[in-house]
Amino acid sequence: MNKDKNPFLKLVAMTIRGILRIYDYICYRPKVIYTNKDVKKYIKKNPVIFVPNHFSYRDGPTCYFLFKNSSLIVARDWYERKWIRLAVYGKPVIPIDRQGLDTAWLRDASDMYKAGKHIFIFPEGHTNSFKEIDEFKAGFVMLSIMTGAPIVPMYIDGSTEVFKGKRLKIYVGE
Repeated sequence: MNKDKNPFLKLVAMTIRGILRIYDYICYRPKVIYTNKDVKKYIKKNPVIFVPNHFSYRDGPTCYFLFKNSSLIVARDWYERKWIRLAVYGKPVIPIDRQGLDTAWLRDASDMYKAGKHIFIFPEGHTNSFKEIDEFKAGFVMLSIMTGAPIVPMYIDGSTEVFKGKRLKIYVGE
């Protein structure tokens, strides 16, 4: 049976995503803050490349849940973990090899963008627990040049301090 058409796997994946979404809303209480109204309007009507910082392994799923019609670029070493593959089953996720010269993700992300999906890419290439933003890798710029997509910066504040009672805030725009 074709794995992509397995209704049982699809149901399990939807259940896992539902549990993770509830967990996010209860523990993180995420709040999206737009830098201006024009950015919010533009994002609702047009696909963009989101470029957030990356302090926690929960940043990707949280952004993915908050912004509908999006595709997440995931490190291949994480994507190959069975529980991650099951959780994203049937969803537009693009694996990327951080160690090698992988360009297949550019084609896949370009296709997703052309299909009207937002693209999330964490340009640091890893999580950073020191609350300092590391040097960005250039992949998101190449994707923007290839597709003509605008780059929208994001800053995720509080993802490592959620159990201290701090609310997760996601600043979107300029």
